[in-house]
Amino acid sequence: CKGSNPGQFQKPRYIAMDSSDRVYVTDYSDDGGISEDGNFINKIICNKPFAITIAPDDYIITDGGGDHCLVVFSPSHQLVGKFGVYGPGKGHFNGLLGIAINSSGTIFVTEVCNRRLQVINT
Repeated sequence: CKGSNPGQFQKPRYIAMDSSDRVYVTDYSDDGGISEDGNFINKIICNKPFAITIAPDDYIITDGGGDHCLVVFSPSHQLVGKFGVYGPGKGHFNGLLGIAINSSGTIFVTEVCNRRLQVINT
């Protein structure tokens, strides 16, 4: 539903699901929301996230919006840390658009402005 109340969205972008079937939605006009069976559970505080992925161990990885970084949250939704800075080099981001992670923990990031797929071994 469109709105500003918990569980409502203004500009929903990407969606991911963890091993407990919780659904995570990024909302570009707000912070990411978490729901289970369609019911709002929590909000992750992040600067207008766009992309999101869930690691095999249920850690949540999203982009930092305008912060040009990856933001990692624990399965209990606590901020673990940030990785990356603005720029064209390795470990730098510009226009982060998509994030994926494989079963080995390798993170794949697409960037619009840097026009590349960046592979990050964890």
